[in-house]
Amino acid sequence: MQTETVQSRSTSRERLALGISVLGLVALIAVVALGLAAGRTKLVGIVVFGFFAMMAGVLVSLLGEFATPGRQVWAYGLASGAMLTSAAALIAPKAIGHHPDYGGFAIAFGYLIGYGAHELGHLVTHYELPINAAAGELTLHALAAGSIMGVAYGALPSLTPLFGYGIVAHKFPAGFTGSEAVENSGLPVAIMVVPAAAVAIAAIPLSILTPDLSPIVKAVFFGVSAGVFAHVGIDMLPECSHVGSHSDSTGHGAVHCSPDADRLRQYAVLSTLLGAAAIYVLWQVLAMG
Repeated sequence: MQTETVQSRSTSRERLALGISVLGLVALIAVVALGLAAGRTKLVGIVVFGFFAMMAGVLVSLLGEFATPGRQVWAYGLASGAMLTSAAALIAPKAIGHHPDYGGFAIAFGYLIGYGAHELGHLVTHYELPINAAAGELTLHALAAGSIMGVAYGALPSLTPLFGYGIVAHKFPAGFTGSEAVENSGLPVAIMVVPAAAVAIAAIPLSILTPDLSPIVKAVFFGVSAGVFAHVGIDMLPECSHVGSHSDSTGHGAVHCSPDADRLRQYAVLSTLLGAAAIYVLWQVLAMG
């Protein structure tokens, strides 16, 4: 009897997860149509790219052998280097430019908010929900990213698309690590549609609804954004571990490197520098254009 009850709960949990996944996909299609109708084509392109980047990570996790230490190191390194550079060069200057003091404090608070969200996100592991800790935390990160992009492109329509692409740069590695954690928890991988769609679900409506903001509000907004994404970028920096990996949480960059730790540490450093360099090159190309 107890075994049947456990199986029944598991089946109900899987069905509920599939239902939530379908709702997420429907919501994505609806907000993309809304964005196109409202003329938010730049933002639509960014969030659709983020969706497919995460789902590509999920697909690679299912079909390929991407979860090897070397490939994980390169994926985390490129993504974290791109995110850190985007936060430092594309977001933080806007915060300081609008108001140096409020912007500076907001960057610090944003970093601590990112840290707090990561630590408190583990509380969901105490409950048997249709979405596990990894997918739940990824969804919260995605909603935060979408909110930031929505307000940013709503208040500053001329903002370079590089800002948005820098924010979604980590979606691919987060996709394959998140899907591995979902599988390990006994949930259907389809639930990864939810965090993949969450950026668009938050970004597009907010880009339409955002009113004109005062310089101080803009400074705080961009400062918190810079701090949050600096935290995510730093948390994703690839680090070799001899005892295991915590990368199954949300795409964070600890990789089980033994016995090739020395070689992979070199790749880790090189990949982060190349990720940063890629953002610089793209910025230069857009600036010249």
